[in-house]
Amino acid sequence: MERLIGEGGAAGVAAEDLRRLVSSVVRLYAAANEGSDEEVLPLHDDVATTDAVVLATALLKSQDLNPFDLALWFSRSRVAG
Repeated sequence: MERLIGEGGAAGVAAEDLRRLVSSVVRLYAAANEGSDEEVLPLHDDVATTDAVVLATALLKSQDLNPFDLALWFSRSRVAG
C-alpha cells in the first residue's frame, strides 16, 4: 500500500474496494477494543494528522454523525469487561 500511495496510484483504487477495506478494518478495530482493558492505538506516528482527520470526518459522515454526537461518544467512559 505504501508503494501504491507513493506512486500516486491510490486514485486508481475502486471506491467499492476501498469501502470494503475500510469497513473490515473498522470492524476489526472495534472488536479488538471491545471489552479490552487497554485501548489499541489505531495509527502509527507516521500518519499525518490531516490524513487521520480526513478519515475521521468521512467515518462520521458515513454514519450521519455530527461533532455533537462525537462529543457524546468521546466523553463516554471506558468500562472494561
